[in-house]
Amino acid sequence: MPIGVVLGFLAALCQSISYLCTRLFVKQHRNDIAALLAASHVLMGVISIPLVLILKPAEMPPFAVYRNALLGTTGFYLLGQLFLFAALTRTEASRVSPLLGFKIVILAAISVLFMHHSLTMAQWAAVGLGTAAALLLSHSGQRISVPSAAMIVSACVTYSLSDLNIKLLVDHFRYLGVLHGALLSTGISYILCGAAGAVLALVKYRSIQMRTWAWSLPFALSWLTGVVFLFCCFALIGVVFGNIIQSTRGIMSIGMGWLLVRAGREHLEPRIAGSVRLKRIAAAILMTAAVALYLL
Repeated sequence: MPIGVVLGFLAALCQSISYLCTRLFVKQHRNDIAALLAASHVLMGVISIPLVLILKPAEMPPFAVYRNALLGTTGFYLLGQLFLFAALTRTEASRVSPLLGFKIVILAAISVLFMHHSLTMAQWAAVGLGTAAALLLSHSGQRISVPSAAMIVSACVTYSLSDLNIKLLVDHFRYLGVLHGALLSTGISYILCGAAGAVLALVKYRSIQMRTWAWSLPFALSWLTGVVFLFCCFALIGVVFGNIIQSTRGIMSIGMGWLLVRAGREHLEPRIAGSVRLKRIAAAILMTAAVALYLL
């Protein structure tokens, strides 16, 4: 359990960094999210090929066995990325990241209603605290526009469906060992994502130049590293608790935003008032309580 929690925090940290890399890219490429989606996933697919070659067992299960879980993992994930990037072109990362915490409620509801899982009262209370923290963070700054809110909700739903399929996919390779199976699942998922990125890159070839690949690399590296931690986290502690841990990325993004302002990078993150900072501290306390409560 402790290893899974640590991996969840590392996933949250890497994803927080990736959101800032996304903002940096769109500032340089006039909000061309399709170019980032294409180039970054081609890069992640290329990186994943040697990972799979190293980890691939002598006898893989038949493709038909894990096909649906793989397609669900990658398909819903790519939709979620599209929605997330669209939101990040309109809103700073420290505002978008906390709202992804609503995945907790969506995942808990799907798990109970459709997958026949059960949560204890303490775990439901943790879900509630995590959601309250996300709500508090979402009101600690300028109002988010309706289009941005719609994109964020859509990202939450599609990411949640991808997360549930991640757990199913990793379970197909659990016989290799939890971490080995999780790493192999990450690799095959992102090779498939890389193929989808290559198709999109062909469509967008006029706007993808050498500088596009260069500006995509920081996002690709930070996101793929975070995903490796995330797959391992879900394999060890489950999807709902993993997402409660992952929701701390909102607090991390806010901390990074504060550092950017201190460094004079206000084109990436706006300066905030003292009252807003207090709300964000309160949200951090709520999120910490949610993690502790789920562990009871």
